[in-house]
Amino acid sequence: MTTLVIDELKTTLTQTINLNKFRRYNLAAVRPLIYMENAPSGTFTLSIKSGATTLASKSFTSADIKADLGTSDNFAYLWKNVTFDVPVKLNSGAYTLELSSSGYSYSSSSYIGWIKEFENIFNDINGTPLNYSENPFSYQLFEYRRPESFL
Repeated sequence: MTTLVIDELKTTLTQTINLNKFRRYNLAAVRPLIYMENAPSGTFTLSIKSGATTLASKSFTSADIKADLGTSDNFAYLWKNVTFDVPVKLNSGAYTLELSSSGYSYSSSSYIGWIKEFENIFNDINGTPLNYSENPFSYQLFEYRRPESFL
């Protein structure tokens, strides 16, 4: 049995990420772990921010989630691949991933949510969570890199 810990998207959901290595990152994509309840209408946008400045953003819909899974089901969860049109150049430091929407109204019967892993937590935890709802949102970063032989 799988346990899903989900924060529903009501206005925005944010997750701070820390890039600790002192080098340039060429970010190609982000894969947040997204939950879809009853295929809500609207457009959902994942943005990467440095402070208040948006560095990159990409949008998707419930129809895109269904197409990614090759299904007509209105309920799903998946690692939603959000690939940017151009690489996002990041240095070491703190950034924010933000999930927002337009043309979407939250309803307890139809919403998008961002899953927090319960068992196999991959991302860093700041401090000591008092319970599972304080775990970080689940996401994966993908970057363009040269093979080590070219460095």
